[in-house]
Amino acid sequence: MYPPKLETKSFALKPYSPEDEDRFIEMSLDPTSVRFMGGASGNECEERKVFKKIFEIYKKEDDRWFWIWGIYKSDVLCGHLELKETEDTKENELEIVYMIHPNERRIGIMTEVLSLLKQNQIIWQKRIVATVSPENLPSIALLQKWGIEKEEILTDHETGKEYSKLILDK
Repeated sequence: MYPPKLETKSFALKPYSPEDEDRFIEMSLDPTSVRFMGGASGNECEERKVFKKIFEIYKKEDDRWFWIWGIYKSDVLCGHLELKETEDTKENELEIVYMIHPNERRIGIMTEVLSLLKQNQIIWQKRIVATVSPENLPSIALLQKWGIEKEEILTDHETGKEYSKLILDK
């Protein structure tokens, strides 16, 4: 299902277009993204398959909430954002997943985008949660600015690695 187009003061959240593939690959192959992005392979062929799968998700008519956006500034892809129901979310929760292009980090993209999501979670009647590696200090610091209401520890059943599930303030 296509996500709604949303806008902040500086950025537009909208569905990807096929022309975004190379810029998406630059993001998804960045060592920081590979380290902290769940499911990131670090393999270009696999990541190109992931990009193409986004368009399959857009075509599905599904009851499951799964919105995927590109984050754009002046029509340049700056980041990737997902809001979705996962095995780690409850009925009233959506998990946020994001990555920012390496050339676009530390300029406030996610601060602005998170502010927009915080406003909309009331309309959507969904709580926003994030599943974060304890080593991903930049993301944890960003999410702390939003406000963390509760933290739970999750264990990946395949790897045994622990993650923090952060339930963000309303």
